[in-house]
Amino acid sequence: MFNSQKPTENDLPSSTQLIKSTIIAILIAFLLLICVVLPAEYGYDPTGVGDLLSLKKMGEIKTSLKQEELNDSQLIEESLITQDSADLVEEVTDENTDQVEVVIEPGNAIEIKLEMKKDAVAHYDWIAINGILNFNLHGDGYKGMHQSTTYKKGRSVHSDKGELKAEFDGYHGWFWRNRNDVSVTVKLEATGDFIQMKQMK
Repeated sequence: MFNSQKPTENDLPSSTQLIKSTIIAILIAFLLLICVVLPAEYGYDPTGVGDLLSLKKMGEIKTSLKQEELNDSQLIEESLITQDSADLVEEVTDENTDQVEVVIEPGNAIEIKLEMKKDAVAHYDWIAINGILNFNLHGDGYKGMHQSTTYKKGRSVHSDKGELKAEFDGYHGWFWRNRNDVSVTVKLEATGDFIQMKQMK
């Protein structure tokens, strides 16, 4: 084993020397920041040393690449927003709107229906002008499906509005009969997820 000799107080640095060393280290770090880091990373060269060492050009390239990346990100984000807006417009325009106005002679009846898929929803509003009507809001499946249902009925009704949800694929709508002694005009407007509005024969 070797006996290590304990250093004397003269061998240890004094407080003044430690403070001087710390200040020198800070100054060197500051100079490196100004002369090397700023030109090399950000293209900012306040002393001109970075230009002499070709560090400024390196920093300008890095800054330019970062700016291009930022611009690309913004373009992608704007593109996504535009696409979302387009999808929203398309979604809204998927809704169909149609209206019809027909005259029902005394003692006669008409039937107007919406062609709809199962679970499709449409909102409707109809009014009888110059009289009242009996009606039956019902649905029938396509030919050969043997499906039918009644949603709502009414006698001597002046108007009606609400929501129609198709229970199955097919035609869903209104049968009106005029029991008045005069002609009655019925006006119907429908908005929603339907394929077409059709007067049945």
